[in-house]
Amino acid sequence: FPKKTSYYMVMCADLVMRFMWVLTLVPPQSGAKFELPAYLSAISMTIELFRRTIWSFFRLEHEHRQNTEGFRRVNVVPLHFDHNHQHKYHQTKRVGWKVLIEIVVVTSIVVALSAVSVIVAQKSANLKLSHERDL
Repeated sequence: FPKKTSYYMVMCADLVMRFMWVLTLVPPQSGAKFELPAYLSAISMTIELFRRTIWSFFRLEHEHRQNTEGFRRVNVVPLHFDHNHQHKYHQTKRVGWKVLIEIVVVTSIVVALSAVSVIVAQKSANLKLSHERDL
């Protein structure tokens, strides 16, 4: 941007938006005076996404300016799928079914861990309910 004030305004807005997200970390019903109401939680998450998007645009602008101001030795940045260069990762070819098996294994581990966490949370809730009934 031609004016530096726009950058400073975005920095101030970033500070405010960052603290809006931090307020979501306060536990509900904690009695804190600055507790975020439940209906603002989704809005706060949307604001955080917007904040990160703004900074990604600034990062993109910074990279573009660095590339065009002569700090690079070459004018063209090669893409990762450009086959004109021989890299080490091109020398080892992986078979498609091996990659598929790797994806299935990682997905299975993630699903299993998710299921275990849900089961543990349900058991914990059931134990808490039974303990409250006994009192």
